[in-house]
Amino acid sequence: MKEPTMAECLKKAGLILNGQAEREEVSDWASEYVAADDPAVEDETVWEMLIYLSGFDLKDTPDSYLHTIEELRYWLQEYMKTQEERVHPCRN
Repeated sequence: MKEPTMAECLKKAGLILNGQAEREEVSDWASEYVAADDPAVEDETVWEMLIYLSGFDLKDTPDSYLHTIEELRYWLQEYMKTQEERVHPCRN
């Protein structure tokens, strides 16, 4: 199993946000890496995203999910903001 990239994780999250993929589908994809005996994930940020996505289909009641779409959107916005700050650290 090849190591997933952040670009793949972001694409999968975007599919959920755009209604092009079900939570369960993306969760199953991420769970393959998280549940592997010897996970091939070196990037800590990718690992954190995989853990988050692998649990994105968890329900806190029979009719509602533990994690909301808004939380996913916020996480992605914060990630993008962090990346922008790394690229342009001296913006004034």
